[in-house]
Amino acid sequence: MVVGCDRDNNFYVLDIDRFKTNKISDYFDKILKMHVRWGFRKIRAEVNAAQEVIVEDLKLNYIRTHGLALSVESYRPTKHQGSKEERVTAILQPKFENRQIWFSEGGNTQLLEEELVFQKPAHDDIKDSLASCIEICIAPTGRMIQHTRQSVSTSGSFHPRFGGVV
Repeated sequence: MVVGCDRDNNFYVLDIDRFKTNKISDYFDKILKMHVRWGFRKIRAEVNAAQEVIVEDLKLNYIRTHGLALSVESYRPTKHQGSKEERVTAILQPKFENRQIWFSEGGNTQLLEEELVFQKPAHDDIKDSLASCIEICIAPTGRMIQHTRQSVSTSGSFHPRFGGVV
């Protein structure tokens, strides 16, 4: 799942890819495809003892060797955080009540909606992924207002890295 966040803490579900595999290379191919498309900088992978090996292999033999600027966070929920359903509800419910989560049409959005609506869905992996993504999203800081050189000043010059009028 790929989620974006704006400076008003609105969350946008950009992409959902649900698949089943037993190959680490398949995981990497999916990650690479989404990374190229969306340009995210961080991944969270929920792990247990066996899955930790998969995440480490992804980091060392795939992400690092391909030179991707991508941080991979291993996440192991604890009992103190509550059950999976309690964690997901605690993260998502306030965001939905405040109308801070937005979906695009198409893709696997229908599967996510079913998981969110049904009391006991057959699967809950997509909504768990959404909660996990939202938990690590960081809103952009500062003012993201873009000015063209003509609109600010016709006589000033701009610093190529920091902008502003010199």
